[in-house]
Amino acid sequence: MRYIIGLLIAIGLIVLVIVLIFKAFAGHKIVSQPLVNFAYSPTIMQLTVDGPINADQNHLSFQISVGQYDSEFRAYKGYQGTITNQATYPSNPVAYANFLRALDVAGYTKGNQTSENSDERGFCPFGQRYIFEITTNGHDTQRDWATSCGQGTFGGKLSTTLNLFSAQIPDFTKLNQGLNFSSSIRF
Repeated sequence: MRYIIGLLIAIGLIVLVIVLIFKAFAGHKIVSQPLVNFAYSPTIMQLTVDGPINADQNHLSFQISVGQYDSEFRAYKGYQGTITNQATYPSNPVAYANFLRALDVAGYTKGNQTSENSDERGFCPFGQRYIFEITTNGHDTQRDWATSCGQGTFGGKLSTTLNLFSAQIPDFTKLNQGLNFSSSIRF
């Protein structure tokens, strides 16, 4: 009897190791369900706009996070991500569902992720890099990127998607002007 229990435990451990190995090498995960299904979940849609590659003291970026109960804008200075400005606006699951449906129509989950192009750093050095993420409970479910130079893994409608995110922040124009590089953000 001990040998049978030991054998079952050993088989279970082998299966667990195989599953963990496959998860580790799975890489980019594509969301296969309509985004609107996340309207009543803790899933967050996030856009990061990373400015031109320059000195740490001059480097600027911002992030827009949209969830079922709020939308948040955060501006950063430097590559270490020092927050220079932040604003949060209330929302609700119905508004979030409409945003998610619009992202679906814009092709937000269409991506072409391979190991050669999974890292956006260094691309389009004098333009912007746009990082699109779907995060659930602090873990990336999907991550794609594009640049103002036309490179990246994002397969959706770039301009539409960028405008959908900025429309979730009521004071976006004012907050963006405060970054001193608003004229170089191409939406």
